[in-house]
Amino acid sequence: MGEYTAMKKLLSLLLMGACLIGAASGAQAADEQKKVVIGMAAIDLTNPWFVRMREAGDKAAKDYNATVVWQSAEANIEKEISVIESFINQGVDAILIDPLDKNALLPVIAKAKQANIPVITGGNHVLGDGNHSTLYPDDVDLRVVARALGLAMDGKGQVAFLVGTRGNYVSDTREKAFTETLAKEFPDIELVGIQPTDWNTTKAADAAQTWLTTYPDLRAIACVSDSMCLAANSVAEALGRDVLFAGDNGDEEMMPLVESGKMIITVLTSPQYVGYWNIAAAVRLARGEKLPDVLYMKTHYIMSDKTAEALKAKGLDVPYITPAQATVEAGNVSSLGPDMPSSAMTSAPQ
Repeated sequence: MGEYTAMKKLLSLLLMGACLIGAASGAQAADEQKKVVIGMAAIDLTNPWFVRMREAGDKAAKDYNATVVWQSAEANIEKEISVIESFINQGVDAILIDPLDKNALLPVIAKAKQANIPVITGGNHVLGDGNHSTLYPDDVDLRVVARALGLAMDGKGQVAFLVGTRGNYVSDTREKAFTETLAKEFPDIELVGIQPTDWNTTKAADAAQTWLTTYPDLRAIACVSDSMCLAANSVAEALGRDVLFAGDNGDEEMMPLVESGKMIITVLTSPQYVGYWNIAAAVRLARGEKLPDVLYMKTHYIMSDKTAEALKAKGLDVPYITPAQATVEAGNVSSLGPDMPSSAMTSAPQ
């Protein structure tokens, strides 16, 4: 009888332990899948690239059972800081920032850390304590872009360069890589102007108008973002000017120009991939997942086969995809879904 009673107590304890473990596991699973709120401070939400980024980010939010609050800084650093401070006061679960100025944001990022809110700076290496950064290999990519354009121009002539906002990591890195490569490898190419646009296509078009009327021999316009090149091309066509272009981001609207050879090269930093990737990473951090402080994105050079063959004959042989392949690859986010491991959030630095 005593043995039976002892066995009964033991079984009760084991059942209780199993229930507790099950409850803990259930709570952990529920915590991992709880609906989180991500605050997104964007540079702009009207530029076509940012519009696609937002659409993809909303898809990621749906897949990950999250909500994203999108706010535009309208290319104004003071407004961006204000937007982030508002997110902190609201107590969002994570904050994603497309930084206009990598240094000006350090104090407000510190405030977010004090509030135990994870922060990701998208496409920018902001060295804030506790901050995560998602990066593109911009230095490598824009050196290839400069090399491709320089060779297409046979190493001579005039070129102008449209950039984003000074102090923005992406724009500054791309500008430095492009101008250094052009100066070092193509000394007979004259860079007639560099114009910040605040990522605004109207400002890009205005700059192109000025250059094309001031420099009748201008042969090319390069851009840190394809939307600027698209605006510049509209001006060039209206003036009846035949101008070469080279840029970054791989905007869908640029693909006909790439196929024609007018756009020598661009780089696929797909807004669909970028939008999904950044929101996915933010949600994972909000749920307590451990990720590296720096996450890297794999990019692709986009050229027509004809342009690639011509550049290869001049000594530039790089892996590339065609515009048709880029259209497919741009929306490929299958490797970033919620069922994928943490390692899927980053690729090896290029």
